[in-house]
Amino acid sequence: MLTLQSWLSFYEKNYVCVGRVVGRFYGEDGLPTPALTQAEAVITKGLEANQQELEEKQTFPPCNAEWSSARGSRLWCSQKSLKHACCTH
Repeated sequence: MLTLQSWLSFYEKNYVCVGRVVGRFYGEDGLPTPALTQAEAVITKGLEANQQELEEKQTFPPCNAEWSSARGSRLWCSQKSLKHACCTH
């Protein structure tokens, strides 16, 4: 749903609205249907979840990983990352 919201935002910003398609999200009167209200609620929850995840990553940054053919794999974490990992599982 967030991908659809991103697509919609792009078109709202770059194109002029010339009408609405009658169907799942808009009735013949041009008014939103309950399906649109439900979709908007799901998008709002998704945006809130993304924000919460960003805030959590600032408090508890994820561990880092890299790979090279010369050295192979390497994994390292900050103390904050380790504190989060030990307490959430």
